[in-house]
Amino acid sequence: MKKNQINVRELVQKYQANCERITEIADACEKEQRERNETETKEFEALTRENQLLGMRMQAATAEYLRENPDAQAQVEKLVRENLKAGRQTEITLMREGEFAGMMVSDATSGGIIPLRIQDFLDPLIEGFILKLVGLPMPVGLSGDYVWPIYDIVEATVAGEGVALTDSKINLSKLTATPERIGIAIPVTNQSINQSAGVMETLVKKVMPQAVALLLNKIVFGLDAVSGASNLIGPFAHIVAKGGGSPTTEDNRYKDMINVHETPSFAELNVMKAKVLETGIEGNHLCWVMTKTMKAILEGTPVNSSGIFRPMIEDDKLCGLPVYTTNNLRKNVVTYKKSTYSSSTCTWASCDAVTTPDYEVVCTPNNEAAVLAALGCTASNKVVKINTVTEYIGLGDWSYQPMGMFGTFRFIVDPFSQARKDAVDFVLNTDYATKTLRPEAFLLAAAKTANS
Repeated sequence: MKKNQINVRELVQKYQANCERITEIADACEKEQRERNETETKEFEALTRENQLLGMRMQAATAEYLRENPDAQAQVEKLVRENLKAGRQTEITLMREGEFAGMMVSDATSGGIIPLRIQDFLDPLIEGFILKLVGLPMPVGLSGDYVWPIYDIVEATVAGEGVALTDSKINLSKLTATPERIGIAIPVTNQSINQSAGVMETLVKKVMPQAVALLLNKIVFGLDAVSGASNLIGPFAHIVAKGGGSPTTEDNRYKDMINVHETPSFAELNVMKAKVLETGIEGNHLCWVMTKTMKAILEGTPVNSSGIFRPMIEDDKLCGLPVYTTNNLRKNVVTYKKSTYSSSTCTWASCDAVTTPDYEVVCTPNNEAAVLAALGCTASNKVVKINTVTEYIGLGDWSYQPMGMFGTFRFIVDPFSQARKDAVDFVLNTDYATKTLRPEAFLLAAAKTANS
């Protein structure tokens, strides 16, 4: 068994070294804004072939180990606890290559490795994520020069017998993935670890992957770019930026944002679907994106104004397409106003923010006046904090927004950094990339129009 563990560790180390070299080649090409030269291409292909073989060997080693050790999960927790007691760091590497699926938990001191099932760790990451809903995979273990080709549509022609066809040129270009690091660190006291069985499993297998999933939601569906992100920007953030003060060239590739009623009609949303499909996209992975609030509203709104009641969203589908919910499709704008009371009438004017307002209200873009009137304010110089909430509805074919994890998931159980607080750091890092291949495949609507 020891021989098997050491062999697996050697395979992992060689695989990771190859990935690092592939990344070095890609970084050099990106920095110099050029394609790979002949020497680099030969090395890249050799490293890729070797990683495929290493992946096959890791898969075989993992299957053998799990067959001989059905209690591998318990061994992992035992190993981590023993390392913590001994003041040793534990490294956890999650990776995938081809058909290989396994996780290596390695004792940094002794070099032991315990393979586990990758599904135990990836399922919390992709469970409920839009890719699963529309039947698309979440690629992991990507490396190096990863590109998505894009091309113009080519039309066929009708010609008579014996008439030569005119050449059709395919304008082919590419979008190159530019991964950025995402991570999370959670300190946990030693007392909690010693007193709570399963705390490591909960953190590593559930809490941390779910935290990454929440960040991916922010990136892909957010109305604004995530802080610190240079390349990780989703389609809706580009659409919002296009309507701002200084849109970039990339922003201008997207469709303009449209307005619909605060409670949209079935006809309005079906027009959105038609606008996306009229661009010529396949539409095989179309999906709505909205908040749970908007979904609940549409589940209680009929398709027709008369006749048999049929809700707009039924069986989690709207206009025949699945619905994905995330709170990232809501924008909250905070303003302050001060009252002036005269002749039995209260009027409100904008003012600076205050720490302790007299009132706090929530309104939509169209009912602020009614909400303020309902306060029944009968004095001057009263300040109200106004939260104006705008709901958004997005639609897109998510096969045109590929995304993936590069390299490995890197977990570190570190008993040193927080030693003064008698705590252990659980740290996760990975590299993620996403690109919009066809901006016309996405449309965003703001629910701002007043209901009649």
